[in-house]
Amino acid sequence: MELLVVIVIIGILASFMFPVATGVLRRAEDRNAENTCHNLKNGIAAYFTEYRKYPVLGGSSSGDEQLFSDHTLMDVLLAAEGEARPGGLNPRRIVFFSGRQARPAAGGKYRKGIKLESGGAGELWDPYAEYYRVILDTDYNNRIMAPSWASDDSSELPATVIVWSAGRDNEDNEARDNITTW
Repeated sequence: MELLVVIVIIGILASFMFPVATGVLRRAEDRNAENTCHNLKNGIAAYFTEYRKYPVLGGSSSGDEQLFSDHTLMDVLLAAEGEARPGGLNPRRIVFFSGRQARPAAGGKYRKGIKLESGGAGELWDPYAEYYRVILDTDYNNRIMAPSWASDDSSELPATVIVWSAGRDNEDNEARDNITTW
């Protein structure tokens, strides 16, 4: 009988701990996404310091350019072989971003890291199996228009690069869980 009482008490205590453990794991994923956002922003800034331009072809002289952490951006920052060719965006093959290997998720997506491919190419995935979002100040006025979900009006941010993750719900417009660098 005493053993049954002890088992019931342990079961009750475990049921109290489950929501706490889930909350801790969620906060850890959010911190991981926030740190990766800042590291990606720093990698882009280091690229700009080295090449005096942003890691985009041509660039826009009339505004800001929005990218994702897919091959378009990450192949440049990861120093993929294709970007070392003449006319490539990283001819010196300097690695501006490094991170851990991504883990497979459902639907051909990945989570929490870099999915490396042949020749050094790759994609950067957030903890919620989506790409990070990036806006670059390609008109070089040190201002970026804030995304529509980030403010009620069309305000400018005093920044040259902003990075964010759409968060757990993978919806930019639901700003309550978006993880930002500003």
